[in-house]
Amino acid sequence: MQNKMVNNKIIQYKPISIITINLIIAIVGIIVKSQHSLLPEILLPIAYGCSIFSAALIISWAAESSERDISGSFVIAIIALIAVLPEYAIETVLAYTAGQSYKLNNFVFTNRVGYVSANVTGANRLLAGLGWPLIMLINMLKNNQSLNIKNNNKLELLVLGIGAISMIIVSIIKFQPIFISFILIIIYLIYLFITSKKESTESEFIGTSEYLANLPKLTRITTNILLIIFSAVTIFIVSHPFVESLIHIGGKFGIDEYYLIQWLAPLASESPEIIIASLFAMKGRSLESISIILSSQANQMSLLIGSMGAIFSFATSSLISFPLNDTQGVEFLLTSAFALLQISMILWGKFKLQMPVLLLIIFFVQLIITDTSIRAYLSIAIYMFALIYLILFITKNKIQPIKKQ
Repeated sequence: MQNKMVNNKIIQYKPISIITINLIIAIVGIIVKSQHSLLPEILLPIAYGCSIFSAALIISWAAESSERDISGSFVIAIIALIAVLPEYAIETVLAYTAGQSYKLNNFVFTNRVGYVSANVTGANRLLAGLGWPLIMLINMLKNNQSLNIKNNNKLELLVLGIGAISMIIVSIIKFQPIFISFILIIIYLIYLFITSKKESTESEFIGTSEYLANLPKLTRITTNILLIIFSAVTIFIVSHPFVESLIHIGGKFGIDEYYLIQWLAPLASESPEIIIASLFAMKGRSLESISIILSSQANQMSLLIGSMGAIFSFATSSLISFPLNDTQGVEFLLTSAFALLQISMILWGKFKLQMPVLLLIIFFVQLIITDTSIRAYLSIAIYMFALIYLILFITKNKIQPIKKQ
């Protein structure tokens, strides 16, 4: 018994160290924000990005372990919102400053407006083109089991589909009407309500969240609340200077600011979710790992896109649609193509190694290709792949009833 106690104590040092290190990294971002001269300009985005990344990790651990004490749909909804706070904090900064610049520029499209859609499309494609196929690869190579994603995540797929269709419409008409923004927000609220009413199973925890979940009840609740408040405050303080530092560095060193906003900002805020989902997959919890990614995508394809237009409109002090130029239209089209290809693959259901590999290849190809016209053709090619998988799904469903007869 003594040996077990000693071993248990030794094991506890690892999560405590991990939490402490991430707390320090998050605090560094706050310090740098108040003392810019501490670091060279080129290192500011890295410091702020790492701070948001660490705060996002902490908030994910605390939110996940809080499920042990959750009762009631309202609390579940609050925890779900907390978990996606990092991405929405960045999006709020971008959408609000874009609305202000749009108003000051006599309602003419500005670069700031483009940054908003850059963050939205980058965040969604990061999950659809990198996060989901990565999790699928881990599950297929390590766990080697057939997964019934379609039946376990019907609601998420529906929300994803609605979001993808709305992006196609927006890309065609070159603006997002304010009523579409409100509809998407309402869809998210409905999604939260339905998921909160589902029968909850006893939560299982891994890694740092397991350590937090196994603390004595009062200590656990107090610790989780403090960690969530600390992370939320950190993200609130650091988000704006992070965005501004990316734009400043891009302009100073001739790097495309749009590209930095599209990929570096979402990478800082989305990576923790991908890492946590990967840990679940490595532990053999395949369905949970996939649900984490699909739930995040459902959040972003509804609330993130909807809040983009709503916050932008609020910043202009008028009920106004969110404008897109030709480049933004193609970006929306490409993002919806990724989502529809993912949905069609899941609907078909016969997962093979080539499927996630295909998505990863397409993801890295679109990172390299920056020409708008080529990206438009790439979008069409992805839609064709999605159509092929959709036809296979429909054909399979037609053949099965015939065989039964």
